[in-house]
Amino acid sequence: MNVISLAWANVRALRRRMYGLVALVSVGGAVCLGALGIADRAQSATDTGIGESAANRSITVDRPDGHPGTAPLTRLTTDRLAELPHVASVQHRAQASFGVATPAGDAALLYATTYRPALAPPVTESVRDRLFPLRPGEIVAPATSQGMDLSRLLGRHVDIETTRFVRPGEGTGVTGRARLVGVYDPTWQLDGPDAAYAADSDVVRWAAERAGQPTDRYLDSVGYDQLTVVAETAADVPEVMKSVQALGYPAVTLRQQLDALPVVLELIKLVGRVLLAVLGVLAFAGAVTVTGALSRQRVQEIGVLKAVGFRTRSVLAMLVTEMALAGTVAALIAAVLGALLGGIGAAVMRGSADLAPYAEGWVPLPTPTTLLALLVLTVLVVVTGALGPASRAARMSPADAMKDW
Repeated sequence: MNVISLAWANVRALRRRMYGLVALVSVGGAVCLGALGIADRAQSATDTGIGESAANRSITVDRPDGHPGTAPLTRLTTDRLAELPHVASVQHRAQASFGVATPAGDAALLYATTYRPALAPPVTESVRDRLFPLRPGEIVAPATSQGMDLSRLLGRHVDIETTRFVRPGEGTGVTGRARLVGVYDPTWQLDGPDAAYAADSDVVRWAAERAGQPTDRYLDSVGYDQLTVVAETAADVPEVMKSVQALGYPAVTLRQQLDALPVVLELIKLVGRVLLAVLGVLAFAGAVTVTGALSRQRVQEIGVLKAVGFRTRSVLAMLVTEMALAGTVAALIAAVLGALLGGIGAAVMRGSADLAPYAEGWVPLPTPTTLLALLVLTVLVVVTGALGPASRAARMSPADAMKDW
C-alpha cells in the first residue's frame, strides 16, 4: 500500500475527528468564494459597460474655426463622416441661448441643446418614463442653475425669451412658452454647466433666428456647433479619430468616467478579502491543532510503522497527505457551498433596480483561474499548518512511541 492509499484509508477511519477542520475550512471558504464571486462578476459587468458604452466609443468633433479650408459641420459633413469605416452613427449638437423666467420673478440664462443618445444626461425627475425624443415646446433643464431650483417647476410651463437678429451687434427679444418635462443632475456638464435640452426643431429655429438665417437653410450654411462620432467598438476609436482628423476637423475622444461599483458591492468585495485572510489564519491554526491532536492520539500507530520499517519521511508524508486530502475535501465542499451562497446573493441583487445590472450569471463564482488558485491556496495553508506537528511526530523513535504500549 502506497503512502496516498494509506493516508486516504486513515482519513476515512478518522473522519469524525476531522469534521471540525473540514467544516471550518468549508464554511469559511464558501463565504469567501460567494463574496468574491459576486464582486468579481459585478466588476466584470462594470468593465464591460465602460469598455463598450456609447460614451467610451465617442469622438467629439468641434467646428473647424481655425481651418479656413475645412467645411463647417453641416448636414453634408454629417453624412460624410457617417460614411467613414467603422462609424456606427454621427450625432449632432446645436445650441442657442435663451432666458427662463419663473413666476417668482427669478431668471436664468440657459443654452438650448439638441439631445445626443451617446451622451444622455442623467435625468433625476421627469413627467413620463420615455422622455426622449422631446416634443416641440418641451425642455429638460438642470435641477438647479444659477441659484434657481428648477425642479420645483417640473411639469409646468415657464416663460422663455430668445434673441432674433436685427443687424450686426443688435438683436431683439422674442418671448414664448415651454414646458419643463424633466430635470437632470447639474453635475453633468458635458454640454456646458447650463445646458437645457430641447427638441431639435426648436433649437435649430432659435439658433437660426439668433444668426439671422432662414431656419430651413441654417443647417446647410452655418451648421451644427459640434458632432459626436460613435465608433462601432472601443477598439475602432483610434482609427476613426485619425480618419476624422485627416479631413481637417479637430477631434478628441470622450471617455466618460462612470461611477464605481455601488457601495454595497465595494463592501462585499472588502468583506471577501478580509474573510479570505481570516480563512487562511483559521485554516492554518485548525491544521496545527488537528494534526497535533491526531499525532498524540496515534503515537502507538506511528511507533508500529517505524518499527516495521517506515522511514521518518514516509511517516511525515503520510501525515501531511492526510491533512492535504482533508483540505481538498473541504475546498471542494467550499466551492459547492460558495456557488450556492453566490447564487442566493445574486438573486437578492436582482430584486434591486440599482444592483440588478451587476448580477451577472446564476452562479457568480470567480473566474476559473481565480477559483482554482483559491482552492489550491486553501489546501496549501492546511498542509503548511500540518507540517510542524507532523514533523515532530514523524521524528519519534519506535521505543519512545511504544513505551506506553
